Amino acid sequence: MLPKHLKKVPEDRKAIAPYNFVELPDTIVPAEPLPDNERYCPNRHTGQIICTLITESPLYIRSGLTPTDFANFGDKNNEDLTSEQRRKRADFFTTPSNQRPTLPGSSLRGLLRTLVEIVSFGKLEQVSEQQRFFFRAVAADKDEPLKKEYEKYLDKGRKVKAGYLTKQADGWYIRPALAIENKPFILVQEKNLCGKITELIPMKSSDYRPQYKYNISFGNLYPKNGRQFAKDVSSDCEAYKYRGVLVTSGNMLEASDNPDNLQRKNHCLIREPDTNAKLLKISDDAIEHYCHALTTFQKGKAPYEKNPFDEKLGVLTQGRAIFYCQPQQEKIVTLFGQSPNFRVPYSSTGDGRAASAVDFVPDYLHNAEILDMAETIFGYVRNEKQKKNQARAGRVFISDAICERMAGDEIWLKNDPITPKILASPKPTTFQHYLVQTDPEARKRELKHYANKPEAETVIRGHKLYWHKGRSPSVVLNDPEASESQTTQIKPIKAGVSFTFTIDFENLSDVELGAILWVLNIAQKEEYRLSIGMGKPLGMGAIKITYQIHLSDRKQRYKKLFQDNNWHIGEKSDAADTHHRCVKAFEKYVLNHISEADQPNTGKATTLEELPRIKMLLAMLSWSGVSSNEARYMEIERDHQPRIGTDKNEYKERPVLPTPLQVIGWEDNRKINKPNPSPQPKAKGSKPVLKKSKSPTRLKKEGGREDKGSGNPAFARPPKPPKRR
Repeated sequence: MLPKHLKKVPEDRKAIAPYNFVELPDTIVPAEPLPDNERYCPNRHTGQIICTLITESPLYIRSGLTPTDFANFGDKNNEDLTSEQRRKRADFFTTPSNQRPTLPGSSLRGLLRTLVEIVSFGKLEQVSEQQRFFFRAVAADKDEPLKKEYEKYLDKGRKVKAGYLTKQADGWYIRPALAIENKPFILVQEKNLCGKITELIPMKSSDYRPQYKYNISFGNLYPKNGRQFAKDVSSDCEAYKYRGVLVTSGNMLEASDNPDNLQRKNHCLIREPDTNAKLLKISDDAIEHYCHALTTFQKGKAPYEKNPFDEKLGVLTQGRAIFYCQPQQEKIVTLFGQSPNFRVPYSSTGDGRAASAVDFVPDYLHNAEILDMAETIFGYVRNEKQKKNQARAGRVFISDAICERMAGDEIWLKNDPITPKILASPKPTTFQHYLVQTDPEARKRELKHYANKPEAETVIRGHKLYWHKGRSPSVVLNDPEASESQTTQIKPIKAGVSFTFTIDFENLSDVELGAILWVLNIAQKEEYRLSIGMGKPLGMGAIKITYQIHLSDRKQRYKKLFQDNNWHIGEKSDAADTHHRCVKAFEKYVLNHISEADQPNTGKATTLEELPRIKMLLAMLSWSGVSSNEARYMEIERDHQPRIGTDKNEYKERPVLPTPLQVIGWEDNRKINKPNPSPQPKAKGSKPVLKKSKSPTRLKKEGGREDKGSGNPAFARPPKPPKRR
C-alpha cells in the first residue's frame, strides 16, 4: 500500500491553498483489449455527443498572435508594450473562420482526458523530470526538517571553498582561489565598506543587487564567532596585503519589502586564482539540474532584472567568482553557488543527485507496458522508443466550442481588458503541500520531503485541482503599486455565456463510452462544476456542460441515402438505454479491477462515488466549494486576521495541507497504512541504496505477489507567492 496522507491534520497545523489533490491510485486499472482501428466494429459504439457549455464564473483563454504581431512584440515584457499591443495580447481566443470567442478543442480534450484518467484509475505519466529541487536552510530553526540535510552537505560551511569559473570544451571547471591564512575565503561587515569600495550599492538600498567587485585589496584580519573577517578593504588593489574579489549576495528582500527585516550584514572576500591549483570539473548533471532549477531571482528576471545573472545559466559566467563544496574521492564538483550559503539538492538517493517530482511517482504509474483506459480512448505517443505500444490514434474527436452570442449581446466581464490578481507559478518544493505526510501530529520536524525515500516513505499527493469560488470571484487586482513587469491584462467572458461543441467517437466499448458519460453526468449536475482556462486559482473558468448523445449504426446509414426527405444518418433509437448500460458497465469494470487498498474501510464499494479517491474528486468539483479564506494562497507577510499561525509569515512553521475531504468536511473512509518510522542516521560514509520497485506486470510474470509497502506528480523555489510592488 502506498503511504496515505493524514486523514485529519490538527487544527493548529492546517495550511490553506486554492488547490488540493486527488490521491494516487494504489493499482492501475488496465484497459480492455483494443479493437482494430482500421475497421468499423458493429458490436461497439460510434456516434456523437452534442454539448452545451455554460460559463459559471468568468472565463479566459488567451488568443494567439498573428505571425507579424508575434515577430513585433511576442517576446516583449508587459511593461514594454504599447496600449494597442497590450490590448491584442489581452484578446480572448478566436478562430479566423468565424471570429467568435472560442474554447479550443484541445483544451476541452485535455480537461476530459484528465478527468477520465482520474475516475478510471489511470496512470500519471505527464510529470516532468526536468525541474530539479534544491533547498537552503542556513539559519533554520532546530525543528526544521531540512536543517540536518543541509548541514550534511555543507557541514556548517566548513566544506565550502572558493574559486573561479572557467569554461572548457568538455564543460565547466573551477580554478580554486588562493587561501587567506588557511581560509578559502573570509568575510567583511558591510559597515566596514562604507565609502571604501567604488559604486558599491548597500544592502538596504531599493536598487540593491548582488555585485562582484574585482581588483580590490583587503587586510587587518580578525576572528569573530569562529569566522575570519577583514576590517580594511579598498578599491585600490595595492592598498592592503591581499588582492581579490568582493562578492555580495542576495539581501533577502526578494521575500520582503521591509529593509528593517534584513538578516544579512556580511559580504565575502576571495583572493585571486591559484595558478598552481588543478582545475576541478563540475558534474555535467549538476550543471543541468542547476539550470533547470533557476529561480526568478537567479535568472535576473523582473523584478530582479538588474541582477548580474544569465536567464538560462544563472551564475555560470566565464571568470566569475564561485563557491563550491570540496569534491571527495570522485574528484568532481556537484555542489556550487553564487554565495557560500548556496542551495543544495534534495537527494533521495544520498549521492547528491537532485530529486524531481517524477521520482516520487511510483513506477507502475508510468509503466509504458501497461495501457490504461485514457490512453486507449484518447490515444498516446510515447516519449521514448518502445518495443511495442509506441503510439496509437485516439477514437474520440472534440471540436472547438463556439460562443453562441448574437449581434449586440454583452458577453464580456468588462468592456475593456482588466488586470487580474498576480498568480505565482506552482511551487512543488512546498513539500508540506505536495508530498504525502504521515505523522499524525503533522510535526514540523517529522515532515516528509524530497530527500526521503520515494514510495517507501512518501509519494506526491496526486492530481492537482482548484477549488471553485462561486459565480463572482474576486479577480481584479486592486494594488496600484504592483509592478507592470509582474502584471498582465486579460479580457474574460462573464458568467452565463453559452458555447456549443461536439464529441465524436468511434468503436468505443460499453466501458469506454461509460467513462466519458460518467464524467459528463457529473458536469451537468447542479452540485458540481468543471474548470477550464486561465485563472483557476482565482476561481475563474468554472463551467457546466449539458449534452445529448446520438448513436450511429454505420451499416444502416449506408444502406440508403434519404429518409423522410432528410439525409439518412442511421441513428439508433436506444440511446437512453445504452447510456445507462454503459455507465453501469464502466463502474462495474473499475470496481472489479481496483486494489483492495483503494476500497473504503467500510467494505467493498458498489458505486464509484463510494470510493475515497472519487469522493476527493467530487469534493474538488463541488460548486459550493469552500470559503474564500480556506481557498487563498498563504502569504509571506500577512499583517491582519484571519491568519495561519501566529507569525506574519504564514509559511514559517510549514503547516500541512489537509485532504479535500477534511477541508470540505466530508467523511474520510480511506484505508490508512501505518506510517513508516523515521529513518535512523546511517554510519558515516554510507550511502542509501534504493531498490527499484517491481511493476505489477513484472510481478505477474515472476509469479510473485505485489508488495505495496515498499519500493519506489504534481507537478520550484522557496514556497512563497510573488512579491508585489
